[in-house]
Amino acid sequence: MKICQHCGHENLEGVVFCDKCGIALVPVPLSTRQLIGDTSQIGGSDTLGPEGVVVFQVAGHETPITVRVQHEVILGRTTDQGPGKTFINLTPFDADEHGVSRQHARLLRDNQALYLMDLNSTNGTSLNGESIPAAVERRLRDGDEIMLGRLKMYVYLTH
Repeated sequence: MKICQHCGHENLEGVVFCDKCGIALVPVPLSTRQLIGDTSQIGGSDTLGPEGVVVFQVAGHETPITVRVQHEVILGRTTDQGPGKTFINLTPFDADEHGVSRQHARLLRDNQALYLMDLNSTNGTSLNGESIPAAVERRLRDGDEIMLGRLKMYVYLTH
């Protein structure tokens, strides 16, 4: 059995993503994508691959967070796991000191699209420098910069 360090769930050996929370249990190799067509377009692809794997790179930290988004993911400082929800606890990234709320923002998967929504957080959420009003969804693109309070992270959509 492989125990998830994020939620404590016991997974079968050989499982790459936790069956309960979706966090990667082992390092997931990522491939470099070839640029195709017009590279002058700002931003990367807004299409999420069929596996729904998303990589978050918190600024100033070496280890990325890799998660398989099945339906929705809550970003914040909580580890509560509810049915159908995954909570990514950003406490190890000094989230409290950076003004991240317990349930700060939500990621919602809709087929091959991924949306970010602020959950009425105390210190706000921004996408590529633009503030997102509470309860308003914004579609994410590969390479987008997300700010939760003052915690900067980058999102990479795998194909």
